[in-house]
Amino acid sequence: MRIRDKIALGTLAGLAASIPQLILNFFFVSLGISAYYSFQLSAGVFVRDHQTTITLGGLLLGGLLWEFASAFLGVLIVYVLHFTGREYWWLKGILSSISFMYILIFGFIFDMGIARIIPQDIGSNFAILFENALFGIIASYLVFRWGDYARS
Repeated sequence: MRIRDKIALGTLAGLAASIPQLILNFFFVSLGISAYYSFQLSAGVFVRDHQTTITLGGLLLGGLLWEFASAFLGVLIVYVLHFTGREYWWLKGILSSISFMYILIFGFIFDMGIARIIPQDIGSNFAILFENALFGIIASYLVFRWGDYARS
């Protein structure tokens, strides 16, 4: 399968890469390593912390926002690979994912006090960091595999 449209390629790669990331997130929360689900962090920007898990609207909002962010990040990875080349695609995926989501979103925006849920324990932060690295590897692999990069 070759997808030539960069937006569609990044969106599909980002959505597909979010599946293992969310599975890992559920695993980390169930083991007690992380205190928060990914969709809770997303929804916590817009609704109160107790509404992120007990209401259907909070769950739906958090899930949709997480998927939109994943799709956007997939598109970002497409353009990073387009402008910098296909070499070290896995490293560029990790760098894009961690730089954008972990440092910019989780670091800067959470520090501004906009979000109502801010993970401040070390376990949650390491789990989120690891999940974002996994996302970056998988998304960049899918971009590389599904795009025109594997043939050129």
